[in-house]
Amino acid sequence: MTKVNQLDFTGTTIYCSLDVHKISWRVNLRDTELELKDFTQPADASLLHKHLTKNYPGANYKAGYEAGFCGFGIQRQFSALGIECILLNAADIPKGDKERKQKNDKRDARSISQLLSNKKDLKSLYVPTLCWEHARTLVRNRQQQISDSTRCKCRIWHLLHFSSLPSPDKVETGQYWSRKFIKKLEEMDCGGSAELKAALQIKLQDYLHKRNLLLQSTRAIRNMYRQQNYWPSMQLILSIPGIGEINGAIILFEL
Repeated sequence: MTKVNQLDFTGTTIYCSLDVHKISWRVNLRDTELELKDFTQPADASLLHKHLTKNYPGANYKAGYEAGFCGFGIQRQFSALGIECILLNAADIPKGDKERKQKNDKRDARSISQLLSNKKDLKSLYVPTLCWEHARTLVRNRQQQISDSTRCKCRIWHLLHFSSLPSPDKVETGQYWSRKFIKKLEEMDCGGSAELKAALQIKLQDYLHKRNLLLQSTRAIRNMYRQQNYWPSMQLILSIPGIGEINGAIILFEL
């Protein structure tokens, strides 16, 4: 009877780098000395885990990918499967002139795997807990709505200037628009042009909608930071002179 030798990679570390996309991943595998395999697979952590355990049983697995649009989800999936996964800052990955000029998925994945195998003490970017990540998302969402609201105000100013319409009051774009000022904009006759008045009304409705969403976000943030797991830290931040509730929330969740 012939004896079948079983694969055993005990004591070996397999470095697994990913160049991630929405539908597929470019995967590069290597040990401390050689590149073992390079392939493309569907964006599925469990599928890659199955490939590693089947082809390199007993080994230690260390994965890594660039922080980007996919966030922290992939890192959490690998951690749940028992695979150490490092989240890398793209600026920390060394690339030569050739890699910069001839950039593709294969080269990117290879650069990450080489970095993983060469730097044993490589540290991951900070990965927040889910509740903190979602809280920060809410705070950042409000910042985006402020930008959207300012953009709407600029479009209204542009319409007034482009159409040679006088401003009802001396109010700057960055200033708060009171209900009184908005009412004056709504009541403008626009030189008797029904079309121009309709355009102004549409832009004002867009601005008021953004303003309402901003108010909802502010209320949601105030309700959030009063929760037990956030409130002690918020109290400390609010004790600093000049720091208000919303700025305090931004400091807390961004740091």
